[in-house]
Amino acid sequence: MADAENEVADPAAEGGAEPVAGGAFGKKGMGWASFEWARNPYYNIVVIFIFTPYFASSVIDSGAMGQTLIAVTIAIAGVIMAFVSPILGSVVDHAGRKKPLIFYTFAVLASCSILLGFVTPDLPGAIPIGMFLLIVGYCSYTVSELLHNAMLPGAGEPKALPLVSGLGLAMGNGAGMLLLIAVAVLSTNPPFGLTGIDVSRLSAPTIGFWLLVFMTAFFLMMPDVYKKDATWGQALKDFRNPANRVHPISWVKIRFEQHPNVMRYLVGRMIYADGIAAMLTIGGVYVSSVLEWEGAQLAVYGILASLFAVVGAFCGGALDRLLGPKRALMFELSMAILIGIFQISITKDAILYGLVPAGHTVWEGGVFGTLADLAYVLAVIPGTIFLVATISSSRYMLVHIAPPEKIGEFFGFYAMAGSVTVWLGPGSVGLVTWLTGDERVGFAPVLVLLATGLAIICTVRADKTPEYLKENSRA
Repeated sequence: MADAENEVADPAAEGGAEPVAGGAFGKKGMGWASFEWARNPYYNIVVIFIFTPYFASSVIDSGAMGQTLIAVTIAIAGVIMAFVSPILGSVVDHAGRKKPLIFYTFAVLASCSILLGFVTPDLPGAIPIGMFLLIVGYCSYTVSELLHNAMLPGAGEPKALPLVSGLGLAMGNGAGMLLLIAVAVLSTNPPFGLTGIDVSRLSAPTIGFWLLVFMTAFFLMMPDVYKKDATWGQALKDFRNPANRVHPISWVKIRFEQHPNVMRYLVGRMIYADGIAAMLTIGGVYVSSVLEWEGAQLAVYGILASLFAVVGAFCGGALDRLLGPKRALMFELSMAILIGIFQISITKDAILYGLVPAGHTVWEGGVFGTLADLAYVLAVIPGTIFLVATISSSRYMLVHIAPPEKIGEFFGFYAMAGSVTVWLGPGSVGLVTWLTGDERVGFAPVLVLLATGLAIICTVRADKTPEYLKENSRA
């Protein structure tokens, strides 16, 4: 039996429960946030910057085929989670302890990361093995995220939750930045007779051991959050009952009828989140093509993005408290769009769509020497801050407006929507780039997605009092 220190009645399940106590930097808040310190570097190191590029170039050994198979890998994982996320989200609202399942997902994620270290070009079946491990890892990552998000209402007092959410993202990006710096240093001077390629390959098992070590803080500090006397077995039994089954399309229709405000927000978030994902993940490819950045420039670009992502995470929490989550989202998205418009005005030779020559060197000996390079870097800093602040505010916005007794279900749809349309941002960029032959024009659909999502968010109602406090006040 868990004692009172290790469990909390789910605020979403206990209608008359008192609000959870504790500030953003209290034991529960720090425990909840430490989860992202342990887990988020997997995405930075394995998925975006280090291991996946190694897998595509050294194992698959073909630029076009490498990009294609990585896209297929992400698509397969996305389809799997499109089916799993809404089911798990629905079940979790009525289930028992969440921490044991989170532990299993962490163990699977760490195991996949460690095994990826053995994927070398001369390994028989290296390509399908690597793809399989990346798919399983991606799914484990997403499941753990869903469960972790559903525990946010139990991480502190209501007014602290925006900062708790931002603190988690800040810690996750901070850990990613530290590890990126380590990889950059080790790649420049590989130890123990290794090569730079070996460092990239071994980054994956390093993340696996990182997960195993640092997940401890979450399990020790963050109490479990679940409805008293609920069990996973009973929740699954109830879900399997044909009387309780709802077709996904019917579920969406019913939820639009019952909770049109929340569903409208989720649709808007789904659209602008695709734009954010494309801007973050394709950004490196964009600058390597348009500005011809390579090597050290791309490494510093990744480190700067991670550094200011930490700032953005805290800014998101602060803006949520200052403006409320809806106004914070509107401001953050507006700024991201304006900065994006400026970024695509930059070429190797000019800025502001050719109005200002910028190909000349202004910083001798610097990693970024030309005016165009420096202008883009200076745009990356606030751009990253506002994009990551948007991610933080998005998570709290759902907690703010969703019925507390259905928070897990809506976070299931939150995760599912991101998986179903994960192709939209990159796909639209690829299509327009192919049709026009211009990388800058091809990047424009990202801004259209952000603007469309912003327009929908403007129609969402977000009362000053969060829904979970309304529930407590009615009891």
